[in-house]
Amino acid sequence: MAFIIDQTLCVACGSCSVNCPNRAIIRRGDEVFITTMCCDCGTCIRYCPMGAIGEGKIKAEFDNKKIDKALKEKLSLKRHIVAMKYADKAPQGITVEDGPQFWCSICGDIIEGKGTPVFFTAPASACGGSSMIGIGSAQFAREDFDSVLNSIVIGEGNIYATKDLLSKGREAFPLFPKVYGGVIIGSLEHIKMPDLILFPVDSHQMCMISTAHAFDTGEIITGYVGSAACLMTVTPPFVENKPVFVIGDYGGRNNMRLKNEEFLVSFPYKLVPGLVKNMERTVFAQESNESG
Repeated sequence: MAFIIDQTLCVACGSCSVNCPNRAIIRRGDEVFITTMCCDCGTCIRYCPMGAIGEGKIKAEFDNKKIDKALKEKLSLKRHIVAMKYADKAPQGITVEDGPQFWCSICGDIIEGKGTPVFFTAPASACGGSSMIGIGSAQFAREDFDSVLNSIVIGEGNIYATKDLLSKGREAFPLFPKVYGGVIIGSLEHIKMPDLILFPVDSHQMCMISTAHAFDTGEIITGYVGSAACLMTVTPPFVENKPVFVIGDYGGRNNMRLKNEEFLVSFPYKLVPGLVKNMERTVFAQESNESG
């Protein structure tokens, strides 16, 4: 693991564990340990009053190409992994999306292996989803906005019964710390150190992921359904540093081209190296070895 605790110095006060952003430090009996979910951030060192934490020999693996390959192999993924990275302006070499485009459609292209990395901004957004993922809101003429709402969003046979329900789901999620200029969206193999990744899975793959995530720490993965796919998929992992699984909404599922048996899992990238390591340590790894 990236950091280790000298048990002869540690007094098990818990200062490191309660301040660990990855929830990677746990108590086992009277001792405190740093697990494989450690991401090398070093936050724990700054909070330890005893100087008991030092660097370990094994570092977290953040090579995006290696992680992309490992996840696909270990989970038998047939489709591609979407990566998202926030920035205030487009990096050199990344195309700025002209739009109008849907966030979920861009993700769908990446999932199917068709898309190249783009810098997605609010002005390029074809819907209000941009306001749900921390990049502000696109500007629409009132007549155009009302026309779209009344034709496919509000009323009998659409998504919400009344207009006041449109943003109600936002209340269940944390707010972004700032409004970013945009977000780079591309496949994991093409984006270094993204903020989060997301990809479609079936129930068996989700069970493999949740088991690996909980192996050292007991942490569970929560799920959401009933609101916009963008809001549910992006906000908790980015703001709270917690993975989620999401069924998605009607439009989001269609635009991402999800199959009936598929739903989305979204992970903060800093948690992924530990996830990959733990996949070799669970009952699913044993089953794979036995079947091989």
